[in-house]
Amino acid sequence: MHKVRLYLVVISVGLLPGFGLKAQSEKGSVAQETGRLVALHQHYQSAAAMSAQGRLAEAEAELRVIVGTCGEVFGKEHPDTLVSRSDLAAMLSEEGKYAEAEKENREVLAIRMRVLGQEHPDTLQSRNNLAATLQEQGRHAEAVREHRAVLAVRQRVLGEEHSSTLDSRNNLATALNEQGRHAEAEKEHRAVLALRERLLGEQHPKTLASRNNLAAVLQEQGHHAEAEQEHRSVLALREKVLGAKHADVFLSCFNLALCLEAQSKDQEALVLMQRAGAGFKKSLGAGHPYTQSAEECRRRIAAEISK
Repeated sequence: MHKVRLYLVVISVGLLPGFGLKAQSEKGSVAQETGRLVALHQHYQSAAAMSAQGRLAEAEAELRVIVGTCGEVFGKEHPDTLVSRSDLAAMLSEEGKYAEAEKENREVLAIRMRVLGQEHPDTLQSRNNLAATLQEQGRHAEAVREHRAVLAVRQRVLGEEHSSTLDSRNNLATALNEQGRHAEAEKEHRAVLALRERLLGEQHPKTLASRNNLAAVLQEQGHHAEAEQEHRSVLALREKVLGAKHADVFLSCFNLALCLEAQSKDQEALVLMQRAGAGFKKSLGAGHPYTQSAEECRRRIAAEISK
């Protein structure tokens, strides 16, 4: 399992401004199209609710309905159809279906590059999403190339302190860390963390994500005591800000458990890994890679304790 979460999927639940106006004039009566738009909105709400409850397979099914309907109503290259396909790709990634997510992301990216251009924000987001799915599959060199390309454009077009630029720097740093380039990754994470603390505040979820990622880099370099301090602080703040049952809290439990295990603090590590595994199982399902990784780690720690 990846110790650093690259990017947190959020299902789009609102329709874009002007959604369906072209379809109303070309595809049928206003009443018919209004009904279909209402149905689409309901499907989006259902998908978001199911995702929040960990019912990922059901959420995927809802999103597939949305993709099909958007394609029929608006056309395959309409922005809202592409948004729905991006949401589907994100859900596939959440389920651990990375190859399917990659295929979906590549197809959306190709259309956006042709229709919107290489520097459009939606095109850059598609490249970011593709890089994330590549990284989930262990293809770190490819992911680094994509993240660098997106970052360069965002720095030039949006500026160094724009939230999307900082997201790109964060994602590049995580890819560098996975590639074994820990010193570069640490430098990037520290820079992003400093900016997020100043711009967003110390308790913002993205600031906490940066601290989590910095701790992971420190841990990779053997700085276990410093990493443990960061992980404990992030866990406490995430519980306070997000609630004890939030997915990022379980991620912090997992990461802190690994850090403690590396220092032979196995009893506490086991308790935290059990909590992480139970949380992943409830929110993501027993077959998800995160759940399986937590169970594998739990068994390993338990075996070490029993020696």
